[in-house]
Amino acid sequence: MRKQWSVRSGFTLVELLVVIAIIGVMVGLLLPAVQAAREAARRMSCSNNLKQIGLAFHNYESTYKTFPAAWGVYQPAPPYNLQGLGIALLPFMEQTTLVDQYNSSVSPSNQGGPIGIANVAVISTPIATFVCPSAPGGLDRIYDGGVPAGALPGLAALTWRAAPSDYSVTTGVRNTYAALAYAAFPGGAGGSRGGALAQSTFQAPANNKMSSIIDGTSNTFLMGERTGGNRIYSGMRELPVPAAVIAANGGGWGDPLVGEHWITGTVRNPSFPAAEGPCAINCTNLRSTGFHSFHPGGAHFLMADASVQFITDSVAPFSFAARITRAKGEVVPSE
Repeated sequence: MRKQWSVRSGFTLVELLVVIAIIGVMVGLLLPAVQAAREAARRMSCSNNLKQIGLAFHNYESTYKTFPAAWGVYQPAPPYNLQGLGIALLPFMEQTTLVDQYNSSVSPSNQGGPIGIANVAVISTPIATFVCPSAPGGLDRIYDGGVPAGALPGLAALTWRAAPSDYSVTTGVRNTYAALAYAAFPGGAGGSRGGALAQSTFQAPANNKMSSIIDGTSNTFLMGERTGGNRIYSGMRELPVPAAVIAANGGGWGDPLVGEHWITGTVRNPSFPAAEGPCAINCTNLRSTGFHSFHPGGAHFLMADASVQFITDSVAPFSFAARITRAKGEVVPSE
């Protein structure tokens, strides 16, 4: 009896390799689209965070007839009472639990005894509204911050632990960036170069009334993106820096230093220490240099009218400086 042999159909090796190659090409085409869609969603969430913060600013202004101080010293002699902007906004961000735990009569630091330590526990509590989803590390970027001894006359060193904020006040422009921005401006870089939110001291309370923003609330920043937490970046690359630099970077929502940010600009892809220059967005997150995000092409900024704008990282120094200052009289150029 003859055996019947059955012929089994299947892929040849060449056909299999072709199929694998096609799948590889399709995955290669799809991945950028998926990543772009995810970044678009993160970017929208980041913008919504700033809109919520803007609503808190305006509810504060409606209650007190002024915007809060960028930071404040509320005791005339040592031990100073140093407070940050984020604490003032908490009651208007549905954070009553944290408000009830915080005692504003002392700084959030090791110098305030049990009350100060309790305040540190508050400012080291992560708040999602202050965190941009595009920034690496999410809510887990708790870091050690502080102010060195002598930053104010007679001030002892203050240290704290802080939860991150990816949004920082636009306090003003100075040094190289101011010189570049106002090279052709009548009067140069002199006069008022401060931002919408001034600092406050016991002797000189801040004048942050809406009426002080004479350049127009739709033309003036309140805050911008500046990646916070425990890392310093050059572009999107982490920079090795001393721990003291991270401590003084003002990268937490309750950190008093988050409100002290007079920018000098920097060069593209800076090393450390960063040379001053014409770049103000996405070059580094070092305090008092510029603003920084992980969005390709720019960063979000909260305007004094509570709207949010995306400003490109190629913005000209004059155009950017004009949006920071509140009373210098520039006409903001259309981009």
